[in-house]
Amino acid sequence: MIAAAIVGFGAALALMYIVLRRYTYPAVEQPFFSDPTFFKLFAVGLVAGTAIFVGYTFFQKYWSLLFIAIAFALVFELAKLVVLNLKRFHGKSDTMFYGFGLGIGIGCSFAFGFVFYVSSQAIELGIGTDITSWIFFAFISLQTVMLHSALGMTVGEGITRRRPFEFLLQALIISVSYQLLMSQMWAGHSEIMTYAFVIVSFLLALGFFYHTVYIKLPKVIREVLKAEGKKRKDIPF
Repeated sequence: MIAAAIVGFGAALALMYIVLRRYTYPAVEQPFFSDPTFFKLFAVGLVAGTAIFVGYTFFQKYWSLLFIAIAFALVFELAKLVVLNLKRFHGKSDTMFYGFGLGIGIGCSFAFGFVFYVSSQAIELGIGTDITSWIFFAFISLQTVMLHSALGMTVGEGITRRRPFEFLLQALIISVSYQLLMSQMWAGHSEIMTYAFVIVSFLLALGFFYHTVYIKLPKVIREVLKAEGKKRKDIPF
């Protein structure tokens, strides 16, 4: 459990530092978001991610991999929309940061649950885990956290722009694509195919994360501030 927590939460904390340090004190005098609100939504994400993971481990015993991929992609993104679609978040540039916090909490708890569950099953079956297994777990955890943090930002952008269902659809397309790739990884065609699907899913998560965080986020902040008659020269990128 300790090792799973290090892998899951380590990925989340690393991404938080990498992304947020440019948008808060001391990098800027006036932070672009509220720390208390961010961490409240991170905590909500931890609870939501844990609940979704429990449901995932239960239903994966009875449902097909394809159905689970589509159903849980829908559950993930609707959970983000339900939490973020509050009136006080509408039209605000900082909503994307809160979507990031919510998404990273969901991804973190799901990654922790996944690593703990799979490693425990391996030990019970007498297979055990080695350094290669933990590198694989770290790889899966990182891409899970990257994906959900970026998806949270995407849903948050929809709330910011007051077009929640348009951006929910965008998030669903990425989420379903990722879940389908992961379902093929678990299908167990061959060891080579397993690693191939992991690499493709990682590239999907990485590409979407980079596009959302480094291209879309600063652009949306500028557009929202301009609409409010405000201007800041300290927006990163």
